[in-house]
Amino acid sequence: MMTHHASLTAGDPDRLRVTLAGHPFCAELDVGHVHAMANAASERQLPTGSFLLQRGHPADALALLLEGDVSLEVTEPGGDPIVLETLHGGDPVGWSWLFPPYRWLFDARCLTPVHLLQLDAAHLRGLIDTDPVFGLALTQRIGLLVVQRLQFTRAQLVEMTHHDRA
Repeated sequence: MMTHHASLTAGDPDRLRVTLAGHPFCAELDVGHVHAMANAASERQLPTGSFLLQRGHPADALALLLEGDVSLEVTEPGGDPIVLETLHGGDPVGWSWLFPPYRWLFDARCLTPVHLLQLDAAHLRGLIDTDPVFGLALTQRIGLLVVQRLQFTRAQLVEMTHHDRA
């Protein structure tokens, strides 16, 4: 993930497992799967204004927000950023790490100081390849995330269309 002035800590493995298990993204996941994911996890602190991820850069991690606010944005050359959605503590960020060519499709910028868990994408993909039950559980969660983001974007487009007609 691209960041500026980020601090990264490996953290205590037991505390990482507990924190990961308590994140909404991991709700109802098998304890063994949470422990396997924790082996790919590290904590990060990001300051306001820094980028958690940037469009076109390698998609190398799944981020699980613990605290703070992040805007998902698109910026066309020469244009201002367009905020697609604002994410908060408890939300996952990023699914491009799961699909080739493993490049971010959006920017994610910290609107406040952010505390998150970062899960290494190569490690997660390895777990998916070796454990089909884990792979299904994780891809179902990512699929739900994609559907939720598409529904949110659709609602925004409908609202914009109605607003333009008024």
